[in-house]
Amino acid sequence: MPDGEADMGLAAALLVFTGIWHMTEWVMDRRTADTLRLVPVGAVYALLGVLIALNLGGGIAGVVALLAVMAGMGAAFVMRRRLAVRRWVVWAFIGVDAVIVIALVRALLA
Repeated sequence: MPDGEADMGLAAALLVFTGIWHMTEWVMDRRTADTLRLVPVGAVYALLGVLIALNLGGGIAGVVALLAVMAGMGAAFVMRRRLAVRRWVVWAFIGVDAVIVIALVRALLA
């Protein structure tokens, strides 16, 4: 498997994982406006991860995922002190998003 495919596979797996985590965080922590706002973000992440995993959408799905994850990571970082989401969870989301961005950039440049 060429490196680009492995990186795209890693990105897809992490998108599905963190997408499900985003969607279920309100259950694991508590139901607040901030945790409920994570649900649609998680749905987008999971959908993009599935599209990439099934190789649907080609490079466009990868580019859209890259833009979505960069936007999500940026928003999480900017709002990290004001969110009613557990601090370690916000930092974990930012860290996973950074790994996804690196994997997608490597895959798209391969």
